[in-house]
Amino acid sequence: MLVLVFLVTSSDSGSLVIDAITAGGKTEAPTAQQVSWATTGGRVAIVLLIGRGMTGLQAMVSTSGIFVTAILPFLCRSIREGLRTEPSSG
Repeated sequence: MLVLVFLVTSSDSGSLVIDAITAGGKTEAPTAQQVSWATTGGRVAIVLLIGRGMTGLQAMVSTSGIFVTAILPFLCRSIREGLRTEPSSG
């Protein structure tokens, strides 16, 4: 049950982030766009659950985590460089 709660909240957060990115950074995107991203994520989860069960869904989450882990050092470096070039206010 705990895994199911994790997957639902992760899916909801992921849909919100993807929606904001595709809307050009706007947090109030069109409702149809929000619904389409949420249903797309839900359909992928259903296909994985039917095809491979919970192990397929867990594999997808783990694979996504590996991808984020690989990109994280580059994101951290980018933030550090951005903070260095920003003028100080004091």
